[in-house]
Amino acid sequence: MKTPRWAVIAAAVLIAALPLAAQDAPEVDDEPDAVPVASAYALGDQVLSISLGPFIPLFFLANDGTTSDTMLTLGGTGSISWMAYLTPAIRIGAEIGGMFAFSPNMNTLLALPILARAQYVLTFYPFEVPLSLGLGMNIVKYQDLATIDLLIKPGVSGLWIYDSKWSFGLNLAWWWDMQFAADPAQSRIGNFLEVSLTAFYHY
Repeated sequence: MKTPRWAVIAAAVLIAALPLAAQDAPEVDDEPDAVPVASAYALGDQVLSISLGPFIPLFFLANDGTTSDTMLTLGGTGSISWMAYLTPAIRIGAEIGGMFAFSPNMNTLLALPILARAQYVLTFYPFEVPLSLGLGMNIVKYQDLATIDLLIKPGVSGLWIYDSKWSFGLNLAWWWDMQFAADPAQSRIGNFLEVSLTAFYHY
């Protein structure tokens, strides 16, 4: 079968163009806008963040492993945190926040968490994925009763790096609120979910 003349000409043109394409193709390292894969921050850099969003009551866990309903409505939560970089991927600091929810009788449950906080930051420019752990106290008030609970708060965030100063994204955090009683059988762990929008300012 005879090869059409147009196919021979097209093949010859493509073969001739390959060296030119290889010569003109810029290397990634030579581009001024090359995408970085490492964090742009280092020791001494700091960050402030503010977060706001819904607070979702899940369940109480008793010492014997049984669970019970929290009997709380959907609530709200907010926090402000400060952190400083130890390495390009690790930052530590503190967080203070607030939470509210309501009982079936519309009584208000209030909480004020004060936490030490650490984050390990994975960078996939223009995105960051901080893995967080908060540890501290949670001052809880319901009607005339006030307690100080131990709060452990692991979480993960997804952030879009807008520029060198600002990042915006979403937080997911699980609250383990440990309520200790004189009778161990009455102790329980509150399990709650925080979903919040967040803004980070680097300086």
